[in-house]
Amino acid sequence: MAPEDKQSVTWPDGLTVRPMQAQDAPEAAAIESGLFSQPWSLQSFLDSLALEDALYVTALRGGKVIGYCGLRRSFDEAEITNVAVASERWGEGTGRRMLEHLLLLAREWGVRRFTLEVRAGNERAIRLYRSLGFLDAGIRPGFYEMPREDALIMWTPDPDGAAGQ
Repeated sequence: MAPEDKQSVTWPDGLTVRPMQAQDAPEAAAIESGLFSQPWSLQSFLDSLALEDALYVTALRGGKVIGYCGLRRSFDEAEITNVAVASERWGEGTGRRMLEHLLLLAREWGVRRFTLEVRAGNERAIRLYRSLGFLDAGIRPGFYEMPREDALIMWTPDPDGAAGQ
């Protein structure tokens, strides 16, 4: 199960980030379907919330879900599986604050390193991930479909400075 202290955080501008709840899944699925060519279904979100080694957070403004992100843990590493902010809320810092909170909760849960894949052409997301300490680690050619595009693989550095990714 995810960290015991599934805390929420609210910023002065009214943005709240908290662990995702089942009632958030329909709004998350709606955001997902508006942003991605191969979106997760509502059931995919609900199934992920039920996983023992998964942690998802939502960003809310005025009680409405405006973003979400999540990860799946394996021992002391985790793969970030989703990061999305409703397009009308881009540029407000929501993605950064969600990810910072997710990484904090995951570290409290014992995660030491994080990985993710991102479309190689998604410069906005890549800039965000790099600013949070992710480093380029490789390319998965033709990983994404609709449209076909390479995936950039990114990792956070090993906190012990051990060689290898």
